[in-house]
Amino acid sequence: MTTLTPRRGSILRLIVDGYIATGEPVASSVVASDREIGVSPATVRNEMVSLEDEGYITRPHTSAGGIPADKGYRYFVEGLGFGSTEPDAQDFAAIRSALEKRRRDMEEWAEAAASIVAGLLKTLAFASPPRADASRVKQLDLLLLQDLTVMLVLILQETTVVKQLISLESPTTQDELFRVRNRVHETVTGRTAEEITRHVGTGEPGGGLESVVLDSAVSVLRERDRQKFSGYNIEGLGRLLGTLELSHDNYGIALTEVLDSDDALYELTEGAPDDGSAVVYIGAENSRVEFNRCSVIVARYGVPSEASGVVGLIGPTRLAYRRAVPVVEAAATLLSDLVTEAYYGYPASGESTAART
Repeated sequence: MTTLTPRRGSILRLIVDGYIATGEPVASSVVASDREIGVSPATVRNEMVSLEDEGYITRPHTSAGGIPADKGYRYFVEGLGFGSTEPDAQDFAAIRSALEKRRRDMEEWAEAAASIVAGLLKTLAFASPPRADASRVKQLDLLLLQDLTVMLVLILQETTVVKQLISLESPTTQDELFRVRNRVHETVTGRTAEEITRHVGTGEPGGGLESVVLDSAVSVLRERDRQKFSGYNIEGLGRLLGTLELSHDNYGIALTEVLDSDDALYELTEGAPDDGSAVVYIGAENSRVEFNRCSVIVARYGVPSEASGVVGLIGPTRLAYRRAVPVVEAAATLLSDLVTEAYYGYPASGESTAART
């Protein structure tokens, strides 16, 4: 990206801020009236011509004000210095409160996060539930349903419960199941499918019913791991499609159709880093042409190498980036606290979400 002079960079930032606030082209006279600039409208017009020539802004006609292009938004976003930026205190409190209400039900975390982010920023937000990189057993139980039918119950580290019926060749009793459960439980606890297989390969435990249970447990874990992702909660589609920039020439129809597929969001989010910092894709930077009028902000949350999910938003390129990026990063931070607390009994920040101020 071309390096801008300080004055030209200041003019561009004022154009971006002004257009985000009003949705109208920003006139040179408006820019010149800002104390930061300190030059005449004629000088501002000359600088705007240069910004247009370099692809940072567009103008409907020669005498019109400036509208940021994707390149202009990118320059603006890069200059904001996110990562150390704190969200608005009211935004943080709202996100914390929404998640705190659902903290005991991991399956509802993604819905709560998507709902509050969409509500705060008045656009579409999405979140995926925390998913283990490889399913790991936290607890195993066996229940005798009939003489020849046993239910295997696996509680995974991400607190997901998976059940599978096991058909037996000969009758057993609940007392025998209890003894088998205790022996198998020691073998599988804290392990993935591959780790269980390697451990059993050393000769532990014995055959018979224990082997049947172990084979079923490994099968359940592998089937779960084959699922690439567990879907997304999406909130605020109507708000997104109602924005002026996206409401004409059937663009909203194409956008709705692509959002019906989890694959599209997966492609948009797979590049998010593990440190909880937000990634911003603007217009044509998005991997899907259907999002070329949108900006996507996404952050990953969770415990690296254990379990993770994503939270983010989709809006028009005329997006309030100063507020939106810190909101997404705050949601990721608070979700990471919940995941860490579920795994280790304490949040990543060292304090509970309830205690934060």
